[in-house]
Amino acid sequence: MKKFISLLCVLAVISCKKDEVTSEEPGLMDTMDEIQNITKAGDAIKGFEKRIEELKKLEPISNDIYKEVFADRLDDLTRTDLSIGATSALGLSSGEAKYKEENSNKSLNLSIFDGAGEYGTAMINMTYLSLAMEMESIQNTTTKKTETFNGIKCLTENNTNPNQIRSTITFLYKERFSVTLEGNNMDLDELKSYMKKLDLSKLD
Repeated sequence: MKKFISLLCVLAVISCKKDEVTSEEPGLMDTMDEIQNITKAGDAIKGFEKRIEELKKLEPISNDIYKEVFADRLDDLTRTDLSIGATSALGLSSGEAKYKEENSNKSLNLSIFDGAGEYGTAMINMTYLSLAMEMESIQNTTTKKTETFNGIKCLTENNTNPNQIRSTITFLYKERFSVTLEGNNMDLDELKSYMKKLDLSKLD
């Protein structure tokens, strides 16, 4: 449940673009880029409407499928926690697992939300909108931006503070599942290496 609320907050902040690279007032070119960005996102949502209607008619995946997706190991990381159905009270289908490296403070949280059903489509719509916007913001040691990695459009966050190294990647799988990887004591490049090894084929 906490992951769901946190993700909604992150997406809302990014969609509203409240984080700025500098504190200066935007110039004419910045304003024009902003307008073009919002227009592009709006056009993307219109193109996604057909998929949304399809998702509304689908049944969410079962808990057994989540169990298959969240394998016991993710490369050299071992699964230590598993939670499925924590957001069912909100009408959402989701699962979350935590993976840790032995004898290390490094960990990875993997969460998946199914966009099927009336409430699921609202979640996917927000993720799709955020991914459609070309954005980048820098605040102290944290950089948030949209980028394409391994052919997949992602929303990334990278905190390089040596006392709080943290990274996040959010993307859509099959235009249905919102997938988020959160690395603790793990930089973005390392988190990307785990993303490449993630097997989501059970969701097909």
